[in-house]
Amino acid sequence: MRTLFRGLRNFFCALLVLAAGSLFSSGCQQGGGGADGALFQPSSEESRGEARLSVFLQVKEPDGPLLWMKIKNLEVRSGTNWLPMRAARQELQSQEIAASGQIFAGRGGVPAGRYQAMRFTVAEGALERDGKRIFLALDNPVVEIDFPAELTLAKEDSPSLFLTWDTSQSLQGMALLNPKMTVATQSIPLVSDLAYVSCPEQDTIYIIRTDRNMVCGSIGISGKPGSIIANPAQNRLFVLAQQEATVKVLELTANRQIDQIRVPLSAKPTYMTVSPDGKWAYLLDEMGNSLLRLNLQTGVLGGQARIGSRPKYILYMEEQNLLAVSSAYSQKIFLLDPVSLAIVRTIDTGGTPDGLFARDNYLYVAESSSNSVSVFELPGGRSKGRFNVGSKPRRFAFSNNHIYIANYGGGSVSVFRPGQLNISRDVRVGGMPFEMDVSPARQWLYVCDVRSGGVTVIDLSLNKVVGRIELGAVPDTLAVIN
Repeated sequence: MRTLFRGLRNFFCALLVLAAGSLFSSGCQQGGGGADGALFQPSSEESRGEARLSVFLQVKEPDGPLLWMKIKNLEVRSGTNWLPMRAARQELQSQEIAASGQIFAGRGGVPAGRYQAMRFTVAEGALERDGKRIFLALDNPVVEIDFPAELTLAKEDSPSLFLTWDTSQSLQGMALLNPKMTVATQSIPLVSDLAYVSCPEQDTIYIIRTDRNMVCGSIGISGKPGSIIANPAQNRLFVLAQQEATVKVLELTANRQIDQIRVPLSAKPTYMTVSPDGKWAYLLDEMGNSLLRLNLQTGVLGGQARIGSRPKYILYMEEQNLLAVSSAYSQKIFLLDPVSLAIVRTIDTGGTPDGLFARDNYLYVAESSSNSVSVFELPGGRSKGRFNVGSKPRRFAFSNNHIYIANYGGGSVSVFRPGQLNISRDVRVGGMPFEMDVSPARQWLYVCDVRSGGVTVIDLSLNKVVGRIELGAVPDTLAVIN
């Protein structure tokens, strides 16, 4: 009996462990670049289907009537069949939409095929005046919107649709609501003033117009797209599909995939950078503790090296002709020859290194465990000093002789000048800021926020948040093309 009791006890303990593991694993995720603990989770409905559709909404006239609607049952039509999507918001407020410029309205996985229309149901609607809602009668609660042309979706496609709400035409008299909306398919401008944002859980890259700070389209990329590198001179966008261990090559002018290069099956790449000439990809295999050099023209592996424990980030330092790799568990920075992958020098950090940035023969290291930035001279690696920033610093950006660092755990972006050992300003952005990039022409700093599922826009002339771009998905990496 004692043996039987012990066996039953062990069995139920094992069940509890498995249940707990399932609970905690479903509660957090990791993006391709290491956006650990992201809080914005896609719903289960979004994961089904051979293709995916995203819907964004704006108002036609920002100064039109202030309308409010509660909606449900967002659907798209294929032939005679209506297929459900997920409504991101059950309430639509025209004043909020006008202030944001654009909101994320919904998304869904759908079968490959042809689609002709979309619809939703209005549960109730109101006119907002003097802080109060005057509820309106509904002419027809079902709002059906025909597409301008039939939309054909192939397997793994992930385009966007854009709704425009005409609030003036939607209000009839002062008592009747008859929502008027039109829909447009995506139209992506030529390669300029664009930002590409990878969202691994949706197998999608969203495209933002930096002149308007609004989503203008999206591309389906299978295999959980993470690191993305733009090379406008070659008309290429390189994307690391982490789950498939593949580097996918897109033609920027056509925004379509033209090639894919398999990484050796033994490797599970988690981060990527590309040489300035666009010929070589350098990939980190965090769990395998290795660095790989991949020829992007031939697909041949040009080298592999063991590199510390849990390598997190890689930087190609063109001025020094060196690679810098941060190793989290080793608490070291490795400087390597970009051709032979031989280790030239090792720098002890004393903290847990993550993101890296090089400027004026100095290497800046984000040490997430100590909430600080360490500075080392190049190429010798002598320590210049360390200073405190926000909580869990992760990534750097540079513009106008200022360095910006995203404090992942503190919801802020710290600002300092090269050579200084203290921050000059701290910009509150909220959420969990991660990867960043700059639009020099527009003087915007774009910050991926993995908590809210969008991109925060900072005006660099004011060091102030001026906008948020909703994606309804956890962003991993972004690349701005000016």
